[in-house]
Amino acid sequence: MVETVVALLLFLNGNMIEHVHKESLAQCNESKKIAESVVNTRNVVFVCKEVKAKTIIDDNKKKIVKVLDNNIFTGSGSGFFISDEGHLVTNHHVVNYCNITQVNYFGKTGKAKVVAYDRINDLALLETDITPKDKFDISTQDAKLLDDIYVAGYPFGKAVSSSVKVTKGVVSALAGLENNYALVQIDAAIQPGNSGGPIVNTNGDVVGVAVAKLDYKDALESYGVIPENTNFGIKSSILKNFTSANRMKNSNKEPKEIPKDQVGEKIQNATAYVGCYTAETKIAAMKTVETAFGQPKLAFDFLCYNNCKQRNSDSVCQTQCSLK
Repeated sequence: MVETVVALLLFLNGNMIEHVHKESLAQCNESKKIAESVVNTRNVVFVCKEVKAKTIIDDNKKKIVKVLDNNIFTGSGSGFFISDEGHLVTNHHVVNYCNITQVNYFGKTGKAKVVAYDRINDLALLETDITPKDKFDISTQDAKLLDDIYVAGYPFGKAVSSSVKVTKGVVSALAGLENNYALVQIDAAIQPGNSGGPIVNTNGDVVGVAVAKLDYKDALESYGVIPENTNFGIKSSILKNFTSANRMKNSNKEPKEIPKDQVGEKIQNATAYVGCYTAETKIAAMKTVETAFGQPKLAFDFLCYNNCKQRNSDSVCQTQCSLK
């Protein structure tokens, strides 16, 4: 028999290996807590979800034979609107493995469709059914050294809060790693979940797209120190070429500085949360595929992260609760 049931799903090294029927989500979450308390490995992940499945009655108990609906929440990023019709820009690596892409905006959830992407420069253009309150213009000029900038997005997804977050900094260099002049280096903080978010100047225009931070393990091995405030964004000129090639109109207005509160209001009204739901068969692949800027980041186990933060530092919880 095929029906929708609540299941406790067990993933080992990214592959679903077990699915157990539960009477309700509340019961499932209780079982999940118990399971997590006795399993101490980063390779095991438990997920509670309503799924379509083939079921049988075995020993007077319902048993799941096979899960048919296997799209699992695997990660999140950020995005920003560039048209009144709801076209959204994010990173390619945020949506590359998504079977379903959802955009959360002012408490509402809409589906998104990838209409164009640039794998090399890690950009994607999404079409949504959302009419945004505001949109960003793409700066007609790339950012200059020491320009003030703001980075907006949803670091750690919704683990901290569902509100958009903003960090402030300056343009630190006009190239990325290995003299990659498609990138700009900034010192504003970027965390997992910021990927695809806008880098905004004091005019309220996008001068870059948040994409990566210098990996502390690689830096420690190469230079013997942990990097601080070494983050990267895709330049506005690269973004402008990408959107123009896909028939998106870009503003040619004269740049003009606006008050800080207006920049904040634009950030709130034109930035969105992007959620990714992936078939379990693709989850293992997400862990090994390299993008132009490193490996895609899987989502944190948010329950694990929130529980961990009550007892440990942020860096410890990032390590313990990452789904990598």
